[in-house]
Amino acid sequence: MKVKQFYLLLFVLFTFSLAQPHQALAQETEEEISIYLQALEKYAEWITRFEKQTDTLYFEELRGITTLFPKEIKGLTVVVLNGRNQREVYNAHDNELIQRKMTPARVSGKEIEIGIIPYQGRLDPQRGVVLSLSKWFAVIFQYSPKAERFVYVRFENR
Repeated sequence: MKVKQFYLLLFVLFTFSLAQPHQALAQETEEEISIYLQALEKYAEWITRFEKQTDTLYFEELRGITTLFPKEIKGLTVVVLNGRNQREVYNAHDNELIQRKMTPARVSGKEIEIGIIPYQGRLDPQRGVVLSLSKWFAVIFQYSPKAERFVYVRFENR
């Protein structure tokens, strides 16, 4: 009987130990997603202030990130472009629009930088979508020991 209890206890401890890293991973993923959403919000604030004629942000799909974008932020509509809708969206805008890309987070020292790159996009019948770089933006976060998470520091227009 004691052998069965020992194996049961061992099994429970093993199962519990496996669950712990998954919880930590889930928390990190939540924090990472929060940073991307904060970056989108800061960029939307900049757009509403300096590009008042813009009412819609078109973002290139970035798996795991843009799928979580809200449909609207700071009064701007957010549309995620993917293989299923890209041609249709371009056609609805006379084959030209500003297509944006959010880059994966890049760590630099104690900071995390998320880039947002607006491209002049044009749909060419033979070549597909042709993108021309214009400028880009960086949303910078820094780890705050007090808050125990990354917090927004600054927005850079590059």
